[in-house]
Amino acid sequence: MAEPSLYPTQTPPPTGPVRKQSPDSALFIRISKNVNNIAASLRILEERYSTLRNRGQVADQHIIELDKDVRNDIKLLSEGLVELKREIEDIKDKLRLISGEMRNLVKKDEFRVMERYVDMWQPMNFITRNELNKLLEEKSQEK
Repeated sequence: MAEPSLYPTQTPPPTGPVRKQSPDSALFIRISKNVNNIAASLRILEERYSTLRNRGQVADQHIIELDKDVRNDIKLLSEGLVELKREIEDIKDKLRLISGEMRNLVKKDEFRVMERYVDMWQPMNFITRNELNKLLEEKSQEK
């Protein structure tokens, strides 16, 4: 930014002999001072505008980079969400299979009934056909 003191608003006093100014020359000097003031103000405004334009360009570049990063993050989240949905569907399928298998299992009451029958029959005391045949042969040989 330009230093305003570099652009004087008043013209320095003449160093030479002082002459009496005519009314036209006084008007010319006043107009010259105004033009100099306007030129200095214009230079300051131009520099401010340039600075603002540069800041705007930096902000635009930052926004573009930020937008790119956000798009990448959204893409990654989207892919993660798709994978998560797929895994949830797999889990649901497995739960359906388990649920179907659970329907085929024996209930606790039914198991107790079968347990009573097994206890009552004592299947460990049963004899096999081979054992029976062997026993009968032994008996027949004894006779």
